[in-house]
Amino acid sequence: MLISDHDIILLTMNIQKYCVFTAILLTMGACDKFLDRPPLDTITDQELSFSQTEMELYSNKYYGSFQTFNGYDLGIFELDNASDNMVSGDYNYNARLAGTVTVPSAGGGWDWTAIRGINFFLANYHITKEAPALVNPYIGEMYFWRAWYYFDMMKAFGDLPWYNQPLGTESEELYAERISRSIIADSILADLDKAITLLPAKGQAVQGRLHRDVASLFQSRVALYEGTWEKYHAGTPFGVQGGQPDRYFRKAVAALEGMIQSQAYQIGHAGASEEDYRQLFNQTDLANNPEVLLWRKYDRALDVYHFAQNYFGVSDKNTGLSKSLVESYLCTDGLPISLSLKYQGDHTIKDVVANRDPRLAQTMYTSGKPRVVISGDTVSKFTVPDMTLESRLRNTTGYQLYKGVDPAADHTAGDITASIIFRYAEALLNYAEAKAELGECDQTVLDQTVNQLRNRVEMPALTATVGFVDPNWDFPELSGLLNEIRRERRVELACEGYRFDDLMRWAATHLIQRPMLGAKMQQYEAIKNQFNPILDPSAIPTNNQGYIAPHWNSPARDGWQFDPEAHYLSPLPQRELTLNPALRQNPGYLQ
Repeated sequence: MLISDHDIILLTMNIQKYCVFTAILLTMGACDKFLDRPPLDTITDQELSFSQTEMELYSNKYYGSFQTFNGYDLGIFELDNASDNMVSGDYNYNARLAGTVTVPSAGGGWDWTAIRGINFFLANYHITKEAPALVNPYIGEMYFWRAWYYFDMMKAFGDLPWYNQPLGTESEELYAERISRSIIADSILADLDKAITLLPAKGQAVQGRLHRDVASLFQSRVALYEGTWEKYHAGTPFGVQGGQPDRYFRKAVAALEGMIQSQAYQIGHAGASEEDYRQLFNQTDLANNPEVLLWRKYDRALDVYHFAQNYFGVSDKNTGLSKSLVESYLCTDGLPISLSLKYQGDHTIKDVVANRDPRLAQTMYTSGKPRVVISGDTVSKFTVPDMTLESRLRNTTGYQLYKGVDPAADHTAGDITASIIFRYAEALLNYAEAKAELGECDQTVLDQTVNQLRNRVEMPALTATVGFVDPNWDFPELSGLLNEIRRERRVELACEGYRFDDLMRWAATHLIQRPMLGAKMQQYEAIKNQFNPILDPSAIPTNNQGYIAPHWNSPARDGWQFDPEAHYLSPLPQRELTLNPALRQNPGYLQ
């Protein structure tokens, strides 16, 4: 399914014709304190009929919350800056990771605007005169959107108030304490149960809109997040009293079981294309791709395009793949680099990718890869990473992002590379992890999930016994199977924005506090003349072992300054604490 930005443009134009909606939005944005303040009393049911068209327009505006290409933004591919997968040139890219977060006076993500608008819809849609078959999909969308925004809030703040009705300015609920995150998680999952019931099947959905499978995949994401949070944060200030992680793991499994058993979605197969994995991310049309659940389409004819490929093709936009990510890829014999005789070392990038999981060479640039293709002819090839461009464009590590690049993109007229929003690989990985957490991940489960992803790139299958012990596992206290499922998740979803949430829910962010490094600099000594002359290559910082160290001269020289006693959650803004004395600040921050 696709989401056309043209729909959003039409919404912007058409919304002006629906003054009532504009009035609602302006009213709702006027006061931060009254979190669920309803529209003014003068806006009545007589003015808003909740017709099918009005419902569609109302829901359309929330589609902009999906992370996609926008202007010169690299979309999902930049989100992994906030993790150990990529190294941003700004050590303070994510304040929680960097350890620089402070209690804000206001804002700070404590924003209820979207939820307020959704609650108004859900409290009033019953007045519609339309047939249920026409409007149920939009009602289902609104339950999805409330779950979407509440999940973001829960990840940031943990315990929350639960608002599911428009509240008056003096409603007692506005001054209540926060309730346990487990109750919030249950409420989110209940909203998604409603969404799944009301949304149409994929084949029956209007082109470009949410459908049942998207809600099911998102439900598994929420359930897996809360299950692992409750399990791995148990006994810490962020734990849940009386937590029941297995209950959430079973919900994650149940959300996906029908989708996986139906085989309605398929992962690309070995031999389909030499770079089938990478090419998934540089298509302009994914309508017939059996792996994609939801995507966004761009169209120059509709004046809807972006310029992300300008940065993809030239640099990493002040970021680069980390040495840690690169070292996580297995060798072609199915063994990690610590154990495999096939590993060639990391003296050069050519050595790094030799005999490795093909997804590595399809995720980062290697010598000879096309940079620019015009009319089928390769006019520019990759030789050295763009480490010497101006600071906002440069590659930071010597490992330059290739995943998502379309060398044939038109850099002058605007790019129309599609954005993937939900894909089946996540469903397989969520299912495998939840089953492993329950102790139910046998060979049948692995062959249905992880090994489907490995088959695409002709990697050896993962067995339930694993068959080795990696001395460099990030989580040595866990089973080999869980370590390898987590490795597979990191590799398959690399640079797609999942890693930060994974580290936070696993209570593992403080475990990966290591220097953020890149490639060995020595390999470029003989070809310095190929670097852009803006910066002398000798000025690129390196550590004592000769690895590029972008933050060698910053406070993050030895790794992020993440505080495990505070930074697993964000602080509540001081203004909200003052307005509502019943609120308590999150652990590690002063009240």
